[in-house]
Amino acid sequence: MLGEKIKKYREIRNIKQSEIADLLGVSPATVSKYEAGSLEPSIESIKKLSELFEVSIDELLKENTFDISKIDILAVLREQKEMKLKGNLYHNTQIVMTYNTNHIEGSTLSEEQTRYIFETNTLLTEKDTITNIDDIIETQNHFKLFDYMLDIADKKLTEKMIKEFHRMLKEGSSDSKKEWFAVGEYKKLTNEVGGLKTSSPKNVEKDMQKLLEWYNSLKEVTINEIIDFHASLEIIHPFQDGNGRVGRLIAFKECLKHRIVPFIIMDKDKLFYYRGLNQWQTSKEKGYLIDTCLNAQDQYAIIIQNYLK
Repeated sequence: MLGEKIKKYREIRNIKQSEIADLLGVSPATVSKYEAGSLEPSIESIKKLSELFEVSIDELLKENTFDISKIDILAVLREQKEMKLKGNLYHNTQIVMTYNTNHIEGSTLSEEQTRYIFETNTLLTEKDTITNIDDIIETQNHFKLFDYMLDIADKKLTEKMIKEFHRMLKEGSSDSKKEWFAVGEYKKLTNEVGGLKTSSPKNVEKDMQKLLEWYNSLKEVTINEIIDFHASLEIIHPFQDGNGRVGRLIAFKECLKHRIVPFIIMDKDKLFYYRGLNQWQTSKEKGYLIDTCLNAQDQYAIIIQNYLK
């Protein structure tokens, strides 16, 4: 805003409002209104101000561009969660992430139904439709898990934390009633992902410790290292099920911790995501997955801008 710029440049040059008023031939109260944005100076006054501040008229008049790097996204999400603010970034992120991450794994709930569960704690259904109870339970669980993730997002990533993510996601589901499933613990039975061999149950703990040792020893974490950790976690596939959802939430957490714009993999992009993971894990070609995640990051940046600009 013009008023904010007048105030900024005046303070930078240590000029009093009364001095501005004398230059423009107005009262100090009028200058105060200029800075508050409640009154616009004339074009002649703007010309005088540009000369005084030694900036162009265009610089004074142009709209400030949105700088997402200056936004503490974690702080915003935490604040809106505590406020129980509806219809803003936290609210939208809960719904978008929960719907997409679950739908990628086969949930039958629509985005509208996911929104309805979050907003009303009830399920919107159509006549003669059949709804999988696990889809409802795991949707509610993901909402709680996202809140827990926000609470500990700035903490160091540990095995205990990752296991707690899994426990919270699968608690109360039909899988939790299977003795061999091991909710909140590493898998007991061999599994695979995309036809690829994963870590054997006896090697999972060792592989996870090695992965975390590497990650937590990094002096600097960029989005590339977060994507690398995610791809490595998925090929270990430490849990019997729920690995993708836990892994994507960890990636979101780590982005928040390191002041990086997070990314949400959309269901519509899941084939690109799967292809990227496969290429990373088989041929060590990283570009496809990185591009997919960066595209998802751009999409989330637009969501942030829509709510916070």
